[in-house]
Amino acid sequence: MVIKKVEDEIDKKIIALEEDRTNSTGLTKYLPKFNFMKKFLILYYLLLIPNWAQTVTYFNDGNNKIEGYLSMPKDKSQTAPGIILNHEWWGLNNDIREKADYFASQGYAALAVDLYNGKSTTKAAEARKLAGDVRKNMDNAFTNLNGALDYLKKQPRVNSQKLASIGWCFGGGWSYQVAKNNLGVKASVIYYGRFNPKDDFKKMRANIIGHFAKEDRGISLDNVKEFEAVLKTQKGKHKIYIYPNTTHGFASRPSDNPNFDKIASDLALKRTLTFLEESLN
Repeated sequence: MVIKKVEDEIDKKIIALEEDRTNSTGLTKYLPKFNFMKKFLILYYLLLIPNWAQTVTYFNDGNNKIEGYLSMPKDKSQTAPGIILNHEWWGLNNDIREKADYFASQGYAALAVDLYNGKSTTKAAEARKLAGDVRKNMDNAFTNLNGALDYLKKQPRVNSQKLASIGWCFGGGWSYQVAKNNLGVKASVIYYGRFNPKDDFKKMRANIIGHFAKEDRGISLDNVKEFEAVLKTQKGKHKIYIYPNTTHGFASRPSDNPNFDKIASDLALKRTLTFLEESLN
């Protein structure tokens, strides 16, 4: 994902130069060198980026192979805490991959899981169906998430004692499930995801941080406040934040989401990073 982005930018520069060559005497003779320059710049960029990433198979039982997007810190001098990223109901898309790259740049081994087995969409009706299909077979989803966490634990550069989960919307609900059902994480981050304050939390061992929108039409403030009150009765350090003048999805897909709120998103991210550092260290 990171390499593809820089390659696209370099291609744009080359195209611009080619289009402008009719007005730039002497430029034509340099055009054959552009492909070499492109390769050189990509290699140079690889030396500078703080992370590397690739598609990996994190679960394979012989019948079902599940691939995700793994982004790792470039620094190999020490093991990194691991974090699984749970996608929105749109599926594993570029927004989630970019989030994984960001967390890797902050020192985390970040694995973006795929709960849709390779499917993704930009259409709400299809997203609703995909999310509904997962909820109809939660055992498969738990197998998927357990597989992702087991994959991270087995990576030599990952500290298997320092694992976390984060999710947005549909994925926020699964990050909640990861914590509630004690899948082995120390911290769980929920961005406007489903929860139930009346659930049994006896298994839970993870700290929880929740980010919720004040104007969210799908999650009531009363439920959020009830959830916060229940968490205060549980062991661990839990934090719930409500962001004024925001609605559902305020921290996702900044390029094509009218509900995106940069100020609230940046604040939630800052709080998330502090929470993860405190919970995993």
